[in-house]
Amino acid sequence: MILPVTGTQKWLWKGGLALALFVLTMTVGNFFAARDKQVTTKSAGHDFLAFYTAGTFVREGRRADLYKVDEVRAFEQKMAKQEGLELGVGFGPYWNPPVFAWVFVPLAGMAYTTAWWVWFAVNLGCAGCAMVVMCLILKSSNPGKMPVPQWRGWGLAPLLIAASMPFIMALGHGQNTCISLLLLSGVVWFWRKGNGFNAGLICGLLCYKPQLAAVIAGMLVLTMGWRAVLGLGITGATILGLSALTMPGAMQDWTQRLPGLVKYMQVEHRYMWERHVTLKAFWRLLVQGYEVGNSRPLAIGLWVLSVAALSFGMTLAVVRTMVEKFNRDRLIAATIVAMPLLMPFYFDYDLLLMSVAAVLVAADRLERGRTSKLDRSILAGWVVLFVWMFANPFVAGQTHVNGTVLVQSALAAMLVTKACETRLGAIRSVERQPLRAAA
Repeated sequence: MILPVTGTQKWLWKGGLALALFVLTMTVGNFFAARDKQVTTKSAGHDFLAFYTAGTFVREGRRADLYKVDEVRAFEQKMAKQEGLELGVGFGPYWNPPVFAWVFVPLAGMAYTTAWWVWFAVNLGCAGCAMVVMCLILKSSNPGKMPVPQWRGWGLAPLLIAASMPFIMALGHGQNTCISLLLLSGVVWFWRKGNGFNAGLICGLLCYKPQLAAVIAGMLVLTMGWRAVLGLGITGATILGLSALTMPGAMQDWTQRLPGLVKYMQVEHRYMWERHVTLKAFWRLLVQGYEVGNSRPLAIGLWVLSVAALSFGMTLAVVRTMVEKFNRDRLIAATIVAMPLLMPFYFDYDLLLMSVAAVLVAADRLERGRTSKLDRSILAGWVVLFVWMFANPFVAGQTHVNGTVLVQSALAAMLVTKACETRLGAIRSVERQPLRAAA
């Protein structure tokens, strides 16, 4: 996404700055709007209420109520009325493993609005740290032959991340995506350096949202071996140990109640399928819209077929990377982009994690110093995805076609192709060697 070509960089800088200026203008303008028109913690950021509820339940010794629909809904409705939150009749469940609710216990001791802003600051800080890691990845990939100053390249990373729709949604919803971004950046930092143990340790923490860690952990183990397994095992054992010591029985309660909670939200009630960026959600929305009930056989069949096709491509990319010692950055980037599509549950704000993949694509381009037709197509894919996410929720809701999944799938296919791409330079070098020997 960041290429050492002056024209491309200028184009990205102009577009990024224009969008950042627009977002800044809207943010500042919000403070001068009429009070009933302002976006505040009363009208936005309600995802944090689920975290605040979990922290309160643990704080009050109500750990058995963490995944009980009626108890959670009653508490959140009570808080909404008390704080004047524009929540309506809805509520948000706490999906994460129980031990991570301890993170929110200190926040639950604060007034709701104060806790929200503390949480906002934590996420903003994590996003900043993640941006630093990504900038360092780009700087370390610079061959020192850039036709323009280095900052023109790595400076695009924080600019485009801050102006992206997933970043705005993550902060605006009061979500934990920025924390996930920092953890994934840490995993990738050690992964590409060949330090499977540290990458595994951090990846274990990313399991607080299993849908973000499952594919990453699998690929990490395949490419890094027993050291990654050891790191994942240590973090996993620590989390399970803490859960058993501080919340006996809670982990079992989570595993037993989570399927029922998902069914309650996605099957028994109208669900926001347009906000999911999975192949499952794409076919479900396309085939049967928002109808309540189980997915139709046609939607399930198309989902299985598309997941199988993408999984086959990823398997081929793994084999080419491990056996033929291909560029590991390409495989990591393809894994990050394919991950949402393969999962059965993945919200659009978590696409902020795709910025790590974009940085890896840019790093690979910097190291090679040349642009192929496929590189230009990948760049176009990133730009289309970046722009389209601003319109997708509305368009998908009206048309029942999730364009983000279509663009994401095309981008994933191109990155898988890139990960499997034969390095022509290496082949030509091998072909020349017998000729030189004969001469």
